[in-house]
Amino acid sequence: MIFRTGLGISETFSSLAAASHSSGAGTSEPDRSGLTEPQIDLGPGVGLTPLTPGRFANAIQKNTLAMHALQVIREDATSSFILNLKPDGSATVCRGWRYLFFNDGPEVHTSEHIREQLGYSGRWKHTGEWVQVDVTLDDGVCPRVGQYSHLVPNHSPEWHLRCLPIEPREHPVLTTPALACQPTNVEPVFGEDEPHVVAGILPGRWLVLGAGNGLRIKVAASSVGDEETPTVQVEYSPELIRADAWEHSF
Repeated sequence: MIFRTGLGISETFSSLAAASHSSGAGTSEPDRSGLTEPQIDLGPGVGLTPLTPGRFANAIQKNTLAMHALQVIREDATSSFILNLKPDGSATVCRGWRYLFFNDGPEVHTSEHIREQLGYSGRWKHTGEWVQVDVTLDDGVCPRVGQYSHLVPNHSPEWHLRCLPIEPREHPVLTTPALACQPTNVEPVFGEDEPHVVAGILPGRWLVLGAGNGLRIKVAASSVGDEETPTVQVEYSPELIRADAWEHSF
């Protein structure tokens, strides 16, 4: 499905550019007794559902084409985020990001290349209707990769997420249950979430993860021609999204 967001190209571009420098369901109806709507706007077509611990993942492809005077600006970014919530309360994350930025014109030619992967481990717990996830850097979860053409991000040693298990109810984009998370680390330390969050699926910026195989999300934005607003395409992945999915465009 394709959904047109209300974001302008300038906002999308500035967010991506800043990130490079800051860093078979059962047939029975689930029991929703005790669930209350969170004190946050999830928009129409989405409701809460009980959490089943397990694997949640996404892979995101973001492409931007913009023009400023005689400059042509291109961005190609692919990320993946794998979150495992185990029944014993332990949690792991493996996240990766590949980022290419080109700014070409008559006199200015600049570029930025980033390849990175980081692993984390910690705990998760229920806090009311929220699921709280607290993890710290752990190279034992997945091998660390850090290749940078210019600036080296100063990463936070920990991630804190508050998440809601949600299900679509005639939602324009989502067609499968998901885990919607918001990073709660205090800015400006935590700018590194940018590759993994998407605006246009839910109101605001959320990290949206699909259970099992995970979600594939494409975001395209262009200020060239008549297309000025980003489009977001979301689908349930037909195959398992693996931890190295960030290494390849799709």
